[in-house]
Amino acid sequence: MKILVTTHPFGDPNPTPRRQLDGRDVIYNPEGRKLKKGELKRILIQCQPDIIIAGTEEYAEWTLDLVSNLAMISRVGIGIDGIDLKVCEERGIVVTNTPDAPSNAVAELTICQMLNMLRRVQEADRAMREGNWYRHIGRDIRSCDIGVIGCGRIGRLVLEKVAGLKPRRIFANDIIPERCRGIERTEPESKLQIFASCDIITIHIPFEERNLHYVGPREFNLMKPDACLINMSRGAIVDEGALYDWLEVGDGSAAIDVFTKEPYSGPLVKLDNAYLTPHLGSCTRKSRFDMEVGAVEEVLNLLEHKEFNNRVV
Repeated sequence: MKILVTTHPFGDPNPTPRRQLDGRDVIYNPEGRKLKKGELKRILIQCQPDIIIAGTEEYAEWTLDLVSNLAMISRVGIGIDGIDLKVCEERGIVVTNTPDAPSNAVAELTICQMLNMLRRVQEADRAMREGNWYRHIGRDIRSCDIGVIGCGRIGRLVLEKVAGLKPRRIFANDIIPERCRGIERTEPESKLQIFASCDIITIHIPFEERNLHYVGPREFNLMKPDACLINMSRGAIVDEGALYDWLEVGDGSAAIDVFTKEPYSGPLVKLDNAYLTPHLGSCTRKSRFDMEVGAVEEVLNLLEHKEFNNRVV
């Protein structure tokens, strides 16, 4: 069966995932970056793969129509919101992902950005490079109330890690209330109360249609003027226009790792209080290795007629 690896990087710096595919008919991403829609269309038509080891590119119905023989999409990472799961199910296309592999890395970057914004590290760095010596008086995390929206794999890890930093109070909200219980020092709270009262709010929920612009003008109007917002989930969950308006006029800050359209080049790049990273959450050596190996193992499970580890469809 022909295997197309669209994600990039893959097998770098650790070549194990490529070695696992030795001897098989494999085509790797020729662009050395995330494929654009036109590039994905072209390579799918040319290759006609049976299996795709996929990144975050979109697999809508029109994309799936291009490869009538497709048997599997093995997603490197967690997010499956870009894959039309209904169509895959109807056509018998297996979809898998690697939900555990990136969770710790994303949680660590979340904690990093909390401290970064409270101390305005990147602004101090930029000022020094411009010849200015200004010692901004920041805030201790111990004087902050922290709110975590979403208590799945990543959200729970954030809650566990941040508890060790001893913030003033920790609040959590999840569509499944039971997930918020039994976590050290964590108090269940409503979404709107978290936005109204917390100094740091971090979002860790999957993207679904009902979550489009889950954080919008209403939420920004509730927030403290100097609040910190973190989005490590999916770009469309935060209304980027409303975020820009809030950041432009206030003393708040936002750490954004995911965007509605990636690569991102929108107006947020103009704001010093927007702490932007290029979908970097899972980009540690261990996380990337575990995601790639996990995705390859699912492909081998299909080829060897074994049970899947994380089958979605």
